[in-house]
Amino acid sequence: IAVADGAAAWRQLQDVGADLVVTDVEMPRMDGVALTETIRASAKLRDLPVILVTALESEADRRRGLEAGANAYLVKSAFDQRELLDLVRDLL
Repeated sequence: IAVADGAAAWRQLQDVGADLVVTDVEMPRMDGVALTETIRASAKLRDLPVILVTALESEADRRRGLEAGANAYLVKSAFDQRELLDLVRDLL
């Protein structure tokens, strides 16, 4: 299920749920890090696997994403579809 931004993703998760979330960090209204933090704060969804995929390459950005609770942080410039599919398989 694709949605336009983090706020829409949060509503979708509350209404329908999901088995796993793949999200960008840079999104309007609620970025991927805030979405991850919101998921981790939810009693119902806190164990939901989250993969951040982003153009933000700095170590500080990576640390921020992982400290928010993301299970993985993938950088778009080094994106490998096999790596993403392996992560999805491992997390599910």
